[in-house]
Amino acid sequence: MSQGSNSPVMPTPLAEATRNKIETDSAIADVASRLDQQPAINSTESFGVFLFRSLREMTNIKFALASFVVNNLRRRYRRSVLGFAWSLLNPILTMCVMTAVFSILFKQNPKDFGVYVFTGLLPWSFFCESVVAGSGSLTGAESYLKKVYIPKLFFPMVTVATEAVNFASSIFALILLAAVAGFHFTWTCVLVLPITALLFSFTYCCALFCSIATVYFRDFAHILRVGLGAVFYTVPIVYPVAMIPADYRWFYSYHPMARFVELYRLSICEGQIPSLEVWASPIVVTVVAFLLSFALLKKTERDIIFRL
Repeated sequence: MSQGSNSPVMPTPLAEATRNKIETDSAIADVASRLDQQPAINSTESFGVFLFRSLREMTNIKFALASFVVNNLRRRYRRSVLGFAWSLLNPILTMCVMTAVFSILFKQNPKDFGVYVFTGLLPWSFFCESVVAGSGSLTGAESYLKKVYIPKLFFPMVTVATEAVNFASSIFALILLAAVAGFHFTWTCVLVLPITALLFSFTYCCALFCSIATVYFRDFAHILRVGLGAVFYTVPIVYPVAMIPADYRWFYSYHPMARFVELYRLSICEGQIPSLEVWASPIVVTVVAFLLSFALLKKTERDIIFRL
């Protein structure tokens, strides 16, 4: 005679995988239903017409994009006891550990130094994780791209938007914990919104470029991960720029991620409005990344599907 017939049944890995596939197939069908048949891609199409067509397609499937992001987040935290709460707990616990360690090493005020380090670490983590994950977004969606017409912009956008949700929750956790610890915030914190919009645009363009590069050179994603690990040490996250010898500080004036970190720190930590000089580098590199990534997409749009 069986025991515990009233106990809840945990989903098996096979059942969970089946459910994930059903959810993804449903979202893919939604994308296909919202688009017309595959447009005739003209090699003589101007760059402006290409941008307009791409924007129109993404606008038509914005709800499918949101559905994909929700499904990604649900899968990430499925079978976890705390679920989505980990998106808040993870940055809080990380901030506590890093604050304790680095405040002892650098003999700094834990409250101020913790906020200082985390306002640099969060933007970098968002950029790094989005670009690395985004680099494999097209190759990972091979079966769907070969089944129905889906704009090549879509899957890198899903990846970056998913990471953006975690980034937003991490920023919220940072502000909440810092406020509880007695850190004084000013109205300049609202500048986080335009700064984040600019960072999102730059990150998406980089992810799009890397996703196309990975289609043609599969080792690119692995090289990218190693390269970003090296770049991390050039970003002033756990050390101030003042520690750098004067002869090398010019480099940080042109380092886009160093400038993004500075934008966040000026608006959150120091309560200052960033000068146009600080804004200049992030804006310029975002425009350049946009032009390069979309020019590459226009050039390879017809060929990508045959390279997957």
